[in-house]
Amino acid sequence: MALHLNIPVHPDDVLFFKELEEVAWKVAKHYDLPLTSIVGFPMPEKEMADCLGDCSTSGQIRLVLRCTVDGQFVDAPRTPESVWKTLAHELSHLRYFRHGLEHQTFQLELEQAVNNFRVDHKQRIIDKLIKMQASRDGEAAIGNTAAAEAFAGAINRMLIEHELNPSDLDYARATDNDPIIEMRVDLTKYRIEKKRSRIAWQESLARIVANAHLCTFLLRSGSNDIWFVGTKSHATVAEYVYGTLVPAAAAMCYKAYHEYGLEGVAEFGKWKAREPGFNEAWTAAFVQRIGERLAEARKAAVTQAAADVPGGESQALMRLGGAMVKVQQYIDNRFKGRRGASPLQRISSRHTEGAKRGRAAADAMPIGRKGVTGGTSSGPRKLLS
Repeated sequence: MALHLNIPVHPDDVLFFKELEEVAWKVAKHYDLPLTSIVGFPMPEKEMADCLGDCSTSGQIRLVLRCTVDGQFVDAPRTPESVWKTLAHELSHLRYFRHGLEHQTFQLELEQAVNNFRVDHKQRIIDKLIKMQASRDGEAAIGNTAAAEAFAGAINRMLIEHELNPSDLDYARATDNDPIIEMRVDLTKYRIEKKRSRIAWQESLARIVANAHLCTFLLRSGSNDIWFVGTKSHATVAEYVYGTLVPAAAAMCYKAYHEYGLEGVAEFGKWKAREPGFNEAWTAAFVQRIGERLAEARKAAVTQAAADVPGGESQALMRLGGAMVKVQQYIDNRFKGRRGASPLQRISSRHTEGAKRGRAAADAMPIGRKGVTGGTSSGPRKLLS
């Protein structure tokens, strides 16, 4: 332990506090919260021995970044994540002063908002290293060996200090050439019936396809319009897979319904498919099995990629996940502080034969791995979380 407690923030925590302060003001402005100031404060005071932050009725927020013992700061600060969570908690008090359900719900929303406004320090380091590599190559190209070696040494030190690999930089450069797009599914092209309401099984299928192809998806309220958001190569494939699966599923379900009914006529002299729940069970099982198959394809793609990526499967997973990180950054910037639409509740059914035939139909669908490894329109769109 060191440093007598005569300042509110430990010198080593000043830069972190400045970042907290900047984010707090942005969130407060976005949500129209009556924030007047945010200050660090040394804990504990006698009456607040277990408190890591507080909020006054005047709009002042105080945060503990590093705890104290016997009037001295401890050596280790609080973890950044715990401080960010405390900040969201105290910001929530600016609207709901008591610890009720409204406060708890708002705090969860503010935690996401705070995260959206935070600086991605790792990406900043990667961007800086890429520029340094360009400078190194430029110096080498004009024969300035000493300068090139100096840049190379600095790059290696930063890679070690920030626990990065040269392949991280290679991947970052590659993804920069593959922009994030919003790819709208052309319902007319795929002969998907347009609806003036959301359709639960189609949204479930969209979520599965998006996850398998390193994307997320958007929707428009009061319709079955879907957009896939991802790198151009991934979103394009996801749009095609979804556009192909939806009409195929609708047609196969219709056919299965009538085949099952005709079996009943032949065997029992009555229309067997009149049993309730066949279609619901069929589509639920079809979507679930498609999800399982796409997950299997993604796992196989990672295994295959691992053979070609230094560092094995963990490095391959990091590279594949990098595209999703880029997508999330795009979504965070595009929809700062906005809630996603709530998932629709699907009608459940225990129709055994319907579920059996739905899974069999999904097994018969051809599913490749191209997109697993690898649009604009008017009107409001929402992120489906």
